[in-house]
Amino acid sequence: MINIKALAESLEFDIEDVYVLVELFIENAQVSLANIEDAIENTNMQAIQNEAHAIKGSAANLMLDDIQELARELEIAAKEKQRINYLSLYSQIEEKIETLHEVQKSYA
Repeated sequence: MINIKALAESLEFDIEDVYVLVELFIENAQVSLANIEDAIENTNMQAIQNEAHAIKGSAANLMLDDIQELARELEIAAKEKQRINYLSLYSQIEEKIETLHEVQKSYA
């Protein structure tokens, strides 16, 4: 999933700074996920699109390619109002973020 030390080297940041960035990403992504879950329940495609876009951009900044790709899929599906299982994509993103959270905690 993510190697915080390698990411720090790639970004030329201190590992502590990357740790904080990952922590902020997780916190913000969890808020976005809660909003996505509500939006799915209310069939609010614009809210799904907006929140998925936020996760996608933040994940891209941290080179979290798998999260970025899933969020991109969710964003496009909502934008195009596709008939897909939105909860499935939501769950996949949630699972990846939880895994990231476990990795992040191991660096504490």
